[in-house]
Amino acid sequence: MKTKLNYLKTYTWLFVTSIAVLISCQDDDLPEVGDLPDLTPPSANFVAIQKEGTNLEEDFKVYFITNQSVSSTDYKWDIPENVVLLDLDTDDDSTPSLTSENINLEFPGEGTFEITLTSSDKLGKTSTITKNIEVIEPEKPDVPNPVLVNSDFDRLPKLGSTNTCSCSGWDNDDIGEQGESSSGNGGSDNIVKFDNNEPDHVYQEFAVTPNADYTIEILVSFKEPGATDTFQSMLETRVLAGSGYIDGYTPTYYATAEEFPNSGYGYTTIAQVEDAANNLLIQTQANPNDDSYVTYTYTFNSGANDSVALFIRGVGGDPAIGSYGYTSGDQEIRADSVTITATN
Repeated sequence: MKTKLNYLKTYTWLFVTSIAVLISCQDDDLPEVGDLPDLTPPSANFVAIQKEGTNLEEDFKVYFITNQSVSSTDYKWDIPENVVLLDLDTDDDSTPSLTSENINLEFPGEGTFEITLTSSDKLGKTSTITKNIEVIEPEKPDVPNPVLVNSDFDRLPKLGSTNTCSCSGWDNDDIGEQGESSSGNGGSDNIVKFDNNEPDHVYQEFAVTPNADYTIEILVSFKEPGATDTFQSMLETRVLAGSGYIDGYTPTYYATAEEFPNSGYGYTTIAQVEDAANNLLIQTQANPNDDSYVTYTYTFNSGANDSVALFIRGVGGDPAIGSYGYTSGDQEIRADSVTITATN
């Protein structure tokens, strides 16, 4: 009995001692509060995507900064002083902040800008990354040349008529008489003429790119003045803004000369034509007293217009003649061609 009792006491002591040692070891291994091991520390990262838009002068300055940090809950952005923080495109009413997860930035223009992101987690661990964003203004696409129909003033069929005329594609009877076909500059039926003492003209509408510069070249010959001539012929060139078209009018850009109407479209009165507000260009060429063919060059800017009209007429004649309020002078003028090119 004595031996069994001693064994029991020994086992009991060993059990209690083991429990105490185990408890003591566990207490010693427990970390302090806030000292848990961080098995997934934060890693900061972001990408910058340039805005795509139609306003090349402004849209290229805007970047969408997308946060790609992992194991992070809080964020802090550092941006240069001259960089503007923009509203996020979200459905809520939140105010953009340098502690937002994602941000939108507007840069002042071209250059290299340093952006820093610090991301952190709830255990106080942080990660920082700095990237240089290079802002480059994209090259503007070339402005296309306008499309003119029958720009060489060839003798072609006219709408609704079996007649042919070098004015085909260029006639607007509301603001002048049609220029007539003739020959010159080494060809036959290849020019349009503005007869002496007649209100002859050419008129055509065409599409343009807003706020673009263009060059007009007109190949012209003036008949030399005679000894008894009273009125000197001049050639007037106007570019008319599409904003001055008749109310509710939408221009049609025809593919062939015989499709063009002869009246009732675009500018319908001389008063509209001569309204200064409707003119993007007015150039008047005096008779050079030389019947050689000469190229006259003018430039204009399209302004806010995406459509304009080219109106060329002979002026300088007797104001008492004709029903349009203008005529050419005593000398005939001949136009061989007209070209319009974009200035890129």
